[in-house]
Amino acid sequence: MKAKCSFHDLSLVLLIAILFSFGCSRSAEAPLVYEDGLQRSTPEEQGVPSETIASFFRAVEEKGYDVHGLMMIRHGKVIVEHWWAPYAPEYQHAMYSATKTFTAVAVGFAVQEGLLDIEDKVTSFFPELLPETISPQLADLTVKHLLTMSVGHASTRYTGSGLSQVKSFLAGEFAHDPGTSFAYNITASHMLSHIISKVTGITIHEYLKPRLLDPLGIKDVIWEMDNDGYNMGNGGSHMKTSDMAKMGLFLLNKGKWDGKQLLDPAWIEAATTPHIFQHPEWTREQLENAKDDGAQGYGYQIWMGRKNSYRAIGGQNQLIMVIPEYDFILVCHSSIGDEAGFNSLIYDMLPSMSDKKLQADKSFDLKAEISGYEIKRPFTGVSTSKVTTSTRRYQMNDNQSGIRNLLFRFDASGNCYLTFVTAGAIHNIPFGLDTWLHGMTDRTLSVARTVYPNAMGVTPVQTAGICTWTAENQLSAYYLSMFNPGSDETFRFTFDGDDLKMEIIVPAPRRMGPPDMQQPEPGNIVLSGTRIRD
Repeated sequence: MKAKCSFHDLSLVLLIAILFSFGCSRSAEAPLVYEDGLQRSTPEEQGVPSETIASFFRAVEEKGYDVHGLMMIRHGKVIVEHWWAPYAPEYQHAMYSATKTFTAVAVGFAVQEGLLDIEDKVTSFFPELLPETISPQLADLTVKHLLTMSVGHASTRYTGSGLSQVKSFLAGEFAHDPGTSFAYNITASHMLSHIISKVTGITIHEYLKPRLLDPLGIKDVIWEMDNDGYNMGNGGSHMKTSDMAKMGLFLLNKGKWDGKQLLDPAWIEAATTPHIFQHPEWTREQLENAKDDGAQGYGYQIWMGRKNSYRAIGGQNQLIMVIPEYDFILVCHSSIGDEAGFNSLIYDMLPSMSDKKLQADKSFDLKAEISGYEIKRPFTGVSTSKVTTSTRRYQMNDNQSGIRNLLFRFDASGNCYLTFVTAGAIHNIPFGLDTWLHGMTDRTLSVARTVYPNAMGVTPVQTAGICTWTAENQLSAYYLSMFNPGSDETFRFTFDGDDLKMEIIVPAPRRMGPPDMQQPEPGNIVLSGTRIRD
């Protein structure tokens, strides 16, 4: 049996944790001051009826799509933007595989600067990690094959992290000659990050900062690292919704920003052109009739789509969709599983778009129409418990989540500041009573996933929590990570004298994680503990 931490041993750090929680929390009603440098306009001024946009939002709500933040851009100007509270414009949000498009742009800059060529052999960058026997396929493998997901490996699962994963990739068996068959391969994308670091001597984040991020005003990017200190080229970046919009404009304008050509337009043209197809046997007619955007072809770490569109796309539909023919961009952060259905709603708007300025309907207020859309909590009801200021501490029995102690601090407004202690860390999560309350935590994964380590290369991240007393002795609480949308969790605490029952309600997995990261099964994780009284 593991040794249990006593409250007395943790009293000092718990006090610090409480003070930290108070210092970092704010009410969701606080005004947000946010300047992103993007131009604004009305939908009608850019040829889009406000009613069309309102219908799109209504359809999103009716279908239950979990959107967190969204912007539409027409003719270079933002025509509508909305964040589903508690999400807000200033929060970085996981990009997941949409990061891959930024990786490809970094390769474009390296090509432009003569640091590499897309026909360079992959083996040339890692002579120290090559297998004893180099197959003809490995010898032929190029940077372009990595860019286009046409490696040809029999399996896309690799062991290790950092350079050990690179070594595992280079030892992979081939089922096809490189360039002949598409297979989604996230490690191929991460290989590109390692190659950028090989030819530049710095991380891909550091490399992109003066070339792309700073010129576009993309600030405060969080970018996770592997075990050897390389930025994850296949995912791991966290950006604001407005940052996604800027990347969309950069692509649409073929590498030009604020009148300056940053990247060769020929690279953008090549990157957004299909080089390989998932169904090469399909005819053009079949492709045009297919409602599967994934079948439309793949460029340089970017997906082609219907209506001659192209997309940077990450797990749970982190989306940068560019439709050049309509001079239209839609970006969003979300937790959506129905990618095709969501895309169809976007395409449905296109026929109503005009190249001319439209007459505005002064009787219709689009902002008012969409202002009430927010994240829905997983429980209902109004608090039944009398609000009192109190502190409760609990020693938890041994459990799979590794939680040793819980501390509840209720303020005069009924807000709950929860601190849980594991063997290696103290984590704070504030919950507002029937209103969202924001705070900071160094936990980048949910409580149910505490067996997994925090992501590397990140700082404390923003959280939002809401709670209510669903019974006189039962507190229900909902936690969201602004950083990682796959880490939302519902807690149910039942207080019975000095006994505590804690339930972690685990939903069905919604996010795409590393191949070797097992997702918890849906259901309740039940913990128990006993109150510590001074």
